[in-house]
Amino acid sequence: MMEAGMGITVVRPVVVRAIVTEIFKKQYLSELEDTVRRLDAVITQIDTQIRRSELERQVSPQSRAIRQQLEVERSRQEAARMELAARIKEAEALELQSEFSQGTLESMIDLNVGDNFFTRLARAEVVIKDGIVIEIREG
Repeated sequence: MMEAGMGITVVRPVVVRAIVTEIFKKQYLSELEDTVRRLDAVITQIDTQIRRSELERQVSPQSRAIRQQLEVERSRQEAARMELAARIKEAEALELQSEFSQGTLESMIDLNVGDNFFTRLARAEVVIKDGIVIEIREG
C-alpha cells in the first residue's frame, strides 16, 4: 500500500491534431504521394520476381511456394496502395482551418495518492499549426 506523498509514473495517450492549412495539406499530400511511389517501386520489383520465376525451367515445390509468397506480398502492397489513394482523396478534401487527427503519442504523468484517477488519465490533445504547438487540451 502506497502512502500519501508517494506516487507512480504512468503512460497515457495524447492525440495530436493539426490545424489544416495550405502548408499542412501540401506536406501531407507530398508524404502520401511519396509513399505511393515507394509502394509502386516495390510492386514493380515483385512483378519482376514473379516473371523471373515463370521463366524457370523446373518448377519445384519450393519455387511454387516462393511464387505464392510473392503473390501474397504483391496483394498486400496493392491493398496498401489503394488505402493510400483513398487517404489522398480525403486529404485533398480537407477544409482549411479544420482539425485533422494526425495520430497518437504517449506521455508520462505522475499519479499520486489522492489524485482523481479519471481526471489524471483523461485524454490529452496537442493542437499544432504548421508544426507549432498552439494549444494543449486536457480532460
